[in-house]
Amino acid sequence: MSSVKTDKRKNSKSDSALLSHTIDIFTFLILCLFPLFVMDRYYNILQAKYYFYIGSVVLLVVAVIFAGCIEHNKLEQYFTSFKWNEFIRKFSVTDVALLVFLIIAGISTISSDYVYESFWGNEGRYSGLFLLCLYGVAYFCVTRFGKLKTWYLDAFLIANLLVCIFGITDYFKMDLLHFKVGMLEEQKFMFTSTIGNINTYTALVGMVTAVSAVLFATENKWKKQCFYFASLVISFFALIMGISDNAYLSLAALFGLLPLYLFKDKKGVKSYLMMLAAFFSVIQCIDWINAGMGDRVLGIDSAFNIIVKYDGLLWIVILLWVICIIVYGLDYANTKKKNQDADIHIHDSEGDEKKWTGCGVLRIIWLAIVIICILGVGYALFDVNVQGNTERYGALGGYLLFNDDWGTHRGYIWRNAMECFEQFPMMKKVFGFGPDTFGIVLLDKTQGNIYGQIFDNAHNEYLHYLITVGITGLIAYLVFIISFIVRVIRKAGKNQYIVAAFFAVICYSTQAFVNLNLPIATPIMWMFLMLGELGIREHCRQVGSKDKGK
Repeated sequence: MSSVKTDKRKNSKSDSALLSHTIDIFTFLILCLFPLFVMDRYYNILQAKYYFYIGSVVLLVVAVIFAGCIEHNKLEQYFTSFKWNEFIRKFSVTDVALLVFLIIAGISTISSDYVYESFWGNEGRYSGLFLLCLYGVAYFCVTRFGKLKTWYLDAFLIANLLVCIFGITDYFKMDLLHFKVGMLEEQKFMFTSTIGNINTYTALVGMVTAVSAVLFATENKWKKQCFYFASLVISFFALIMGISDNAYLSLAALFGLLPLYLFKDKKGVKSYLMMLAAFFSVIQCIDWINAGMGDRVLGIDSAFNIIVKYDGLLWIVILLWVICIIVYGLDYANTKKKNQDADIHIHDSEGDEKKWTGCGVLRIIWLAIVIICILGVGYALFDVNVQGNTERYGALGGYLLFNDDWGTHRGYIWRNAMECFEQFPMMKKVFGFGPDTFGIVLLDKTQGNIYGQIFDNAHNEYLHYLITVGITGLIAYLVFIISFIVRVIRKAGKNQYIVAAFFAVICYSTQAFVNLNLPIATPIMWMFLMLGELGIREHCRQVGSKDKGK
């Protein structure tokens, strides 16, 4: 009997290892190869990445089924012996919200006047029900059969540093990949690296910045910390040189929320100061590059100019580095002194207690600052758009005033989208017109517009879902994202790799207020969400096993 049990355990471990390796391959494909995959330059980049993602998910599903069949010999036995009750019983709020979202998207498709277009998304950006279901299938495969590996994020950074470097060289008009050959001169600035549109590019690079920042701030080995810092600096250059204002939403979310995680100890505070110094140094360097190289760079006509026009920018950079040197120097001297103290074990616990208490107060103060800033922005928006005091805010007034021209005509499409939604029948308000049918719904209303453009996307992921999958679909999607955020904060906030994935999702979701949902950067966000949820589940299992051991 004991030998039979041993054989079963070996088979189980072998099967588990095979499934884990399957998830490893899928994760590598999406995080590392997918961003770099291109077929015919920018001419079919959306279709190329879309088909790459389809192939990756199909490979994942086939491999998962194959791994299960190896243990059970037959496909029929695999499904009949699968513990479906256990599989469903362990559903989290995030899992349920995703299932509800997919069911609503299915209802929206079936009840749509454009069933074919809703399913495939071929009249939009290929984000129809089919792609949404692929996200769902990949999510449950990864979170149920995978094991979170630390090398995932390192591999992601290494591969996507190439994306960043190509973006930087494109800013210098080098076009190393020769992707812009034959393009109209006035369109060249709109596309970059192996991603395409600059807004999609900054959505991806924003996630690179988030992962680099968290891992740099939490890493203890100096060699890896140097790698993460280099990655962070390169991503800063790439993000700003992407010449899209969307980048500053990611940066605001990152720099605004990161202290709530980092300010738990002195190391986090020091790392944050270093990141601030690096960021403003990058801004200053790019300003010098633009001034010195003139026509050899694309130049930046955006919120960047508001920062560089401040006369005291260089002094801010110098001050930040001086503060960093002082803080790091004092900490080094203090550590050296403690190591020489014969009574280090007696005083260490008391010092740690004071450190935690002080940092706890610092986090509360920072949270208050964040809330004040949010309220301040809310008041400024009210003051400009309701009270009409645009001139009071100088150069910022153009960003605060919402009209048809706001955000490269985003104001126009948002206004028309909301006017259409108000006229929807109740059924369509609840379930929408079908996934990725935005362009069809608004075609008559926006046809022949003064901008001479075709609007097939809301350029706001949440408004896009409101129109296409209705109020219920939008709520389900928001619960999906928010529940994931809450679960990370409550259950796995001490694991830096889960937190890195968490901030990648945060940065993407912040840009989503002004960005498109495309199968170019969006699959990367979904992959980070899957890895974060996988990490949470592993953490819960470990905590549960420890509790049972007690």
